[in-house]
Amino acid sequence: MTKRLRTKDFPSPERIKDEDWETICKTFGIPSGDRERLRMRVNELVNALEKWMSRGRRLLDRRSDREQVKEIFSHINAAAAQTDKLGPSGQLALEAISPFLASMLAAQWLNGSFPDDDYTPQRSSVPESCGLREPLRTSIRAPTYFIEEHSREARFQFVRRHPVKTVGAALKEIGRGLSEALRAFDLQPRSRGGQEPLLYRHYALVSLIDMWAEIGKEPSSGPNSDCTAFCESVVVAIGWPSGGLSSAMPDAIKHWRHLSGKNRR
Repeated sequence: MTKRLRTKDFPSPERIKDEDWETICKTFGIPSGDRERLRMRVNELVNALEKWMSRGRRLLDRRSDREQVKEIFSHINAAAAQTDKLGPSGQLALEAISPFLASMLAAQWLNGSFPDDDYTPQRSSVPESCGLREPLRTSIRAPTYFIEEHSREARFQFVRRHPVKTVGAALKEIGRGLSEALRAFDLQPRSRGGQEPLLYRHYALVSLIDMWAEIGKEPSSGPNSDCTAFCESVVVAIGWPSGGLSSAMPDAIKHWRHLSGKNRR
């Protein structure tokens, strides 16, 4: 059974050796006047791929990111549980968090999280005004809103009065959000497996197809295609595996035609 290639199976590409390039040029009838210019393009491609792959290896993949979020989720839940265990001394110490936490929390959230507490911030109405005159008295029938600017002091006093339960509730809310984030990972492409797109090889093939067309040869796919054989020879020469390459050629040619604006003949 043929091994299914993955991105990790592609090492950093190497420049093609002199003797290998000469063999490729002779095999595919590349005119002597085009060989050096074409080799410069291949070298530029190798350099670009090496930089791209080097940057990619420094980035964490989806699985690593999910594990990181999962660990954060675990720490947040543990912190919430520890906060709930704080006694009178902890209550007193956490009063110092009031100015920091109160400015972050919305009045509406506090009111909804602690609906039975008489000290939660309340809705207020917007005073009516007439031109440059002082605001008129507000009608008792006027609609009311949670206005952050008007509730700053009420939020501060609430957190100062109930720092432990406010911190615990805020941590649990963050935990619920992180739980949703973990579920979102499962909705991402290939979260349940599937073929990983070989982007490095795809763009290498698109570039090689363009070089093939540049010297006046017709890009084509298929097992008996000279274009496919040329691409495979270069791919092997830069140190990459060639498995499944012929199957990848149709998409690469389609992409090349789109980029170059050429219609299929």
